[in-house]
Order: sequence, then structure tokens, then C-alpha cells
Amino acid sequence: MFHEQTEAYLQAERDREALRRRHGLTLVSEQDDGTGIHRLPEGVFGFTYAPCLSDSPLFRKTGLRAFEVHKHSGDEFVIGFVDPASAETLKTAAEPFEIDLFPGPEATATQIVEVPMSRVLHYKLHSQREFGALHLRVSPAR
Repeated sequence: MFHEQTEAYLQAERDREALRRRHGLTLVSEQDDGTGIHRLPEGVFGFTYAPCLSDSPLFRKTGLRAFEVHKHSGDEFVIGFVDPASAETLKTAAEPFEIDLFPGPEATATQIVEVPMSRVLHYKLHSQREFGALHLRVSPAR
């Protein structure tokens, strides 16, 4: 399971840390803990249970089924895990497509991805509660 100290969990933490370093991100400050992402400066990351809501609050602490969200390059990115085929589709899709994004590695969803919120066309409310993933409709790759 995601929260256990398995090799998949440890690799996921290394993958997340590599993304944070690549974009020069810092954890949302204590004073901004719980602030909506639109009111936060560029270069931060945090955790939320509502990654697709407008102005999702970002928190310093994560929890079971929380998504990591990054803010950089003029966009917001939800970080999650998908199967390898979906990761490739995210990079190359010529048409809108659907994807199941997990907050941590699960079964075949072992590939970390950054989904720009500017590409999310639609998300299924409560999909995460129903089966552990966020079901997204994503625009083509640019």
C-alpha cells in the first residue's frame, strides 16, 4: 500500500524529490499553510485532497490519498502516478484523452507524472474516493 515503507513508496519519494529539485520548489511556508494555490507565490509545493478545485488549499503535511501539487512556470501541476502507457500518452496525445491519476504508486500505476492544471478539461468528482484515483480528461500535448 502507498503509505507503507515499501520499495515502491521509497522510489516514489525519490521521484517526487527529483521533480522538486528540478523546478527549485520549496514547501509552502507555515504562515501560508492551507492557503489557496492562486494566492501562493511561484516556486512552491504542498499537498491537497482537492487538486482540481479552483484555488485548492495547499498544506505542509501530506496524508493518505493526498496529492502533491506544484506551482511553477506560470502553471499549477498535480503530481501523481499512472501506468507507463498513460505516461506516454500524456507526452504525445494529439487528441483529448482520459487518465486515472493515483496519488502514489499502485499496481501498474508506477510512473510519476506532472499534469498541468491548464490541460485538465474535466475531472470526475469523488473519483478518488470511489477507486483511489482521480479520473481526468486531459487536452492534447502541446
